[in-house]
Amino acid sequence: MGHETSTPSRMVELDALRGIAAVAVLGYHFTTRYQEQIGHVGGPPVDLLAGKYGVYLFFLISGFVIFMTLERTRTAADFVVSRFSRLFPGYWAALLITSAVVYTVGLPFQRLPVGQWLLNFTMVQEILGAEHLDGSYWTLQIELFFYVQMLFWYMLGQLRRIHWIIGGWLVLATVEGLCEKHHWHFSYWVRELMILRFIPFFAIGILFYRLHRYPAEWRLNLTMLLCALLAIAVGERPIFLPVALVCCAIFALFVRGHLRFLDSRFFVFLGSISYALYLVHQAIGFVVIHHLEQHGVPAWLACGTAALATLALATLLHTTIERPAMQRIRDAWRASRMQALSPR
Repeated sequence: MGHETSTPSRMVELDALRGIAAVAVLGYHFTTRYQEQIGHVGGPPVDLLAGKYGVYLFFLISGFVIFMTLERTRTAADFVVSRFSRLFPGYWAALLITSAVVYTVGLPFQRLPVGQWLLNFTMVQEILGAEHLDGSYWTLQIELFFYVQMLFWYMLGQLRRIHWIIGGWLVLATVEGLCEKHHWHFSYWVRELMILRFIPFFAIGILFYRLHRYPAEWRLNLTMLLCALLAIAVGERPIFLPVALVCCAIFALFVRGHLRFLDSRFFVFLGSISYALYLVHQAIGFVVIHHLEQHGVPAWLACGTAALATLALATLLHTTIERPAMQRIRDAWRASRMQALSPR
């Protein structure tokens, strides 16, 4: 493996990057995406199309963090509890809050039939054929399928062969991309369950973790990184190569220690509420913008008000439900495990 360097247990800069990415996605949704779906009165205040690619930074962060987490995980059950407590309580609460808004004062097109709404509680509603109550939910299934893949390799004891696994991912992703471009058949289930359109971005995150943690194997990781970029260049639409390069540049700065300025109170706060903000901003924000613009509020002010409202809501969700629920679940799991280990 090579010489190990110390890795801080809490990557404050990564949390900050997650927060910045969430705000970038919010900006895109409130300006460009709202304009596409509903239409701002008098046109959008600005075009923040680039913000949509913030989700790819999420994927790199997940690759980095999940591999780091699994290296320190004692059992598969520990990992499952950790991920469940991190994702689902906040998601279910956000889903109920969004439902309350959408089904009372929301726009007609936002309301789903009851069957589709219920499927949203699974977090994998897209593969089950249902629409998302909030358009932002599409990335959650992808994250979940990545966790399942990583857990699978962990349980087989194969994470030490991660470079071979990444190699397989990149070959499959390239083949799928070429099939898509040339209108050849490729298995829908393989593509979706293995998240082949996004797996190179997760792979890049893992490789940056390896670069950070195991400096001695830098040649191998750098070579694999170039292979991941090549897979994106060959298999994806042209825009995704510059997106990947920008993500790589950000992560290069991070692993070299040049993002320590993000360790500030503001960015720590933004990072802490990033998941809640991602979950509640789009559908609710669209309702706020629509009603304000209908009452003559300028688009820029409507967008700003929606941003502040969803930031406040995300803070409330994080402090009253997401964080306490996560802590309770993890404490209960630790207690049950200790009880099971204690002598009768």
